Amino acid sequence: MKTIYIFLIPVFFVFYGFGQTPPSVTPTSAFISYGSTVTLTASGCAGTVNWSNGQTGASISVSPKQSARFTATCTSGMQLSGASNSVLVQVGLTTSPCNSNVSVASNLSNIGYRYESSNYIIGTGDIEANASVQFKAQNYVQLNPGFEAKSGSVFKAFTGKCTELQTREVLTGRQLPWEILWGPDDFIWMTEKGGKISRVNPQTSAVQTLITISDVFSNGEGGLLGMVLHPDFTNNPYVYVSYNYSIDNTVSGMRVKVVRFTYNNGTATLGSPLILVQNILGNSTHDGSRLVITPELKLFVTTGDAQDLNAPQNDTNLNGKILRMNLDGSVPVDNPIAGSLVWSKGHRNPQGLVYANGKLYCSSHGAGIEDEINLIQQSGNYGWPNVEGFCDTPSEITFCSANSVIEPIFSSGTGGTWAFCGLDYYNNDAYPRWKGHLLLVSLKNQTLYSLKVSANGNTIEGPANLYLVNQFGRLRDIAIAPNGKVYLCTSNGGNADKIIEITPIVD
Repeated sequence: MKTIYIFLIPVFFVFYGFGQTPPSVTPTSAFISYGSTVTLTASGCAGTVNWSNGQTGASISVSPKQSARFTATCTSGMQLSGASNSVLVQVGLTTSPCNSNVSVASNLSNIGYRYESSNYIIGTGDIEANASVQFKAQNYVQLNPGFEAKSGSVFKAFTGKCTELQTREVLTGRQLPWEILWGPDDFIWMTEKGGKISRVNPQTSAVQTLITISDVFSNGEGGLLGMVLHPDFTNNPYVYVSYNYSIDNTVSGMRVKVVRFTYNNGTATLGSPLILVQNILGNSTHDGSRLVITPELKLFVTTGDAQDLNAPQNDTNLNGKILRMNLDGSVPVDNPIAGSLVWSKGHRNPQGLVYANGKLYCSSHGAGIEDEINLIQQSGNYGWPNVEGFCDTPSEITFCSANSVIEPIFSSGTGGTWAFCGLDYYNNDAYPRWKGHLLLVSLKNQTLYSLKVSANGNTIEGPANLYLVNQFGRLRDIAIAPNGKVYLCTSNGGNADKIIEITPIVD
């Protein structure tokens, strides 16, 4: 009789996904410059958080050399959850200008860089272990003897056109939007010249009308124009707008007023209008009306000359000026003229305004030449109507000398106008090529421009870079989201205007 031995071998099971909810990871996406770090945090795990890159812990810091996705799982006892939501961390590489032919002969160390060429790139130097480098050429990349991508580096070489911009229509079927801005609720806030103020969901394109202002008088270029939200909108839900009205329902009776509305989050409406300033001469053209609130809580408002050429140089007239006021409409005690809202003068039709790097930049329409970008200074005189652009004719030189005229930091030149309009400042790592640039849109030239601002913020370096030329028609305004995406609105009329989202193509 045989004896049969039965060995009982303990088997341990880990139950995957049973009773364990995947953790939730924030942020859901991130943009970092090369060499920077971002903290990822997992919540909803009562045990150990395990990350796809091998790290553990509820919060980790990552500094990838190239764009990467991260997920997390939760282990508690013998149970393992499924994977969390995927987080894309995009690494912004500094991008070279798109030159015709590029030769990279030096060793590249501690650098996150993309070399681009419209023809070819030839590489002979080393890519050191701590570097992330891309070669992108339209025709070919040639790696000569002596080239080496050392272990630990990230190196990619491929053919393709220089980095382009990916566009998406967020919204269409609108009538002459004038202002778009990114709200603290992550919605786009928009004015339309006919009198509507709306919130636009940039993901779903849903539009929520907050108010239609009854006394807006829309004629020609006039109507509901600029808007800005209070910087502390949660505690001070104020919306400031500038618009045309008429004292007698005629064009000759057109005026401009600046009004503060209060947002009711419960009803999603705007009400309780408070007039800050009114009875500024208006017209069917040249009404200015761009608004900015600075960190010291001062409201700046641009006004046009309203076709009155005597107004811009007249200190007692509010037209052709940039005005500065407290948020209740009162005159700040440190304004240059006691009791006056006037901050600077000599403006024709300023329709772009942005505060960046502690400085105020303004874009303005020229008459037939010399659209301008100006660096606005207290008590500054910008010359109109006696000066167009730079002080470069005998009469302009004489006037500039006598009146201390401040010349523009950029001009469209004497060959014509581009119809400068909305202006913003790009200070985001999502698209390194634009970081530190003013972004400007134009009506007549139907183009988006980027202009590099000098380190001290006082000048423009190099020529303007052109994008989206004639692709969407007349471009009125620009807004920048915290994630680096850029939004434009068109001004073509016919109930066919759009909001366009711009995202750099990620390779």
